Amino acid sequence: MERILANPIYAGLLHVEAFKEHPGGLFPGIHEPIIDITTWQMVQRKMKKPEKVKTVIDDEIPLRGILKCHCGNILTGAPSRGKSGKYFYYYKCRCPKHNNISALKAHTQLLGAFELMSISDKMLKDIKNSCTLSIEKEIKSNGEKVILKKEELVDVEAKLYTLEEKWISNEISRETYNRWYATYNYSSLNLKGAIERLSTNVGDVYKILQKNMDLLTDIPYVYTKSTTLQKREFISMVFDTNLYYEEGVYRTPTMSSIFSRNYLLMRDEWCLIYEKKRDDLLIIPSSGVAENRTRVQTSN
Repeated sequence: MERILANPIYAGLLHVEAFKEHPGGLFPGIHEPIIDITTWQMVQRKMKKPEKVKTVIDDEIPLRGILKCHCGNILTGAPSRGKSGKYFYYYKCRCPKHNNISALKAHTQLLGAFELMSISDKMLKDIKNSCTLSIEKEIKSNGEKVILKKEELVDVEAKLYTLEEKWISNEISRETYNRWYATYNYSSLNLKGAIERLSTNVGDVYKILQKNMDLLTDIPYVYTKSTTLQKREFISMVFDTNLYYEEGVYRTPTMSSIFSRNYLLMRDEWCLIYEKKRDDLLIIPSSGVAENRTRVQTSN
């Protein structure tokens, strides 16, 4: 599959090996492409990402491989057969006497944390307004960039045309022609790809975003309705792959700011402790909805 996706032929390109002084690289073929160059280039960039560690996915234990023990080890997971013959799932650390957690308990606690992570209606309104301004700014910026890229493309194509005229008139050698043709052709392909990306209708994406943004007020619902892979991706994104379990509760030093407004309530409900690292430990943190301050005693 990787070999097929990396084949430039499907994008109308041919890979030519360098020979003596003749340059190699990708050149347009005379055949009709079945995919556009932009899509092919995007696939190549994605394929260059480092491979992730493979984990066997089980819908009963979606946290296996991403939840960590307090010792830093990744928790594994497996079913255990009870006396009645029924199977019960557990998350377990490979170190003896470390975490051995009931998956049912772990999932219930996590949903409790997600309930408090749901954003308020006011926050949702502010996010929508902010997104509207950002999208409008992005559309305007993209339009200006497209104009510049098109001007650059006209210039490059003019140079290609001049180069071909000089070649036909025997004003330049074949080596010179090949060298500059490869340079100009590469620039032309990149400019066309950039113009196509920048010309994409951002408004369609925004409509989808607006349609589903209300779900942010009910994070447990979003998580429950997600597939196992989507659940894992969501957890990795929110906690930046730093979700731990210690002494019967989830802990994390990192959490997306949009979901952390109720971190004190999460701690009080004993479902998640957000151990945020602060640069100045003398700063007195706020507490509660009314932002009541707690007096801190310091000694010299």
